[in-house]
Amino acid sequence: MLTALLGMMSMWSKRLLSKRLWRYYLRSAERMIKLFRIINITFLLGSTTVILVLISLFTPLFSQAIVYLFTLLPLPSLPSAALSSPPTAYVVLGGGLTNDHDNQIILNSYSLNRARTAASAYHDLPLPIVLSGAEAPWLGQWLIEHGIDGLISENASMNTCENARFTAKRIPLRHVYLITDSYHMARARRQFALNGINSTPLSAPLPVSRDWMRPAQNLSHSRRAVYEVAAYLRDVIRPQMNCRHANDVTSQQLLTPRGNAAKKPDE
Repeated sequence: MLTALLGMMSMWSKRLLSKRLWRYYLRSAERMIKLFRIINITFLLGSTTVILVLISLFTPLFSQAIVYLFTLLPLPSLPSAALSSPPTAYVVLGGGLTNDHDNQIILNSYSLNRARTAASAYHDLPLPIVLSGAEAPWLGQWLIEHGIDGLISENASMNTCENARFTAKRIPLRHVYLITDSYHMARARRQFALNGINSTPLSAPLPVSRDWMRPAQNLSHSRRAVYEVAAYLRDVIRPQMNCRHANDVTSQQLLTPRGNAAKKPDE
């Protein structure tokens, strides 16, 4: 009798264990199915996102979105005087030089558009114009040829960080109209704010316009946007090592044109 009872208990235990194992296996299978569904959905969403982003590079959407996001970025804290003062000057950042058919150095299309933007703004509201960068002599020559004089030049800077530092050393400024292209603007404004100068943006157009029917031109804007995103993150995370401090140059060096100027957009 006892043996039979023990046998029944043993069989019941085995059945109970078998049911528990079966339930465990079922729950495990359900979890795996859910996991595979999540992975599948994530893959599909990720792939779709990547494809849409790649397509958007050839449309105006990507670059316009980047410019909009740049406008939302906060500036470093500024002195109260800089925040309360109205703009008292235009600051034009050089965008590079090139050579003409006679191998003479001239403004490239980036710098030329910035000079044109400065001239247009000056005719609407005459204010001193500060030219920053190795391109300053050529920018000044172009502006003088178009009826604008009384220019202030800073010729020593070779990058955006130096644009801000050397402009602040060249002339005391609290608030300026800053002229560069819309992609470069956020990074430039940040550097000027770090040097105590508030800025109101005046964006110069890029050499080519956005056009839904011209994917190559849109891709040019997208490349510019991607570069500036990377450069902005670099400046925030690990500031560039080739940015000299204001004390590294003399006032005379700021006034002396440099012979070896960059032949590409300001970086």
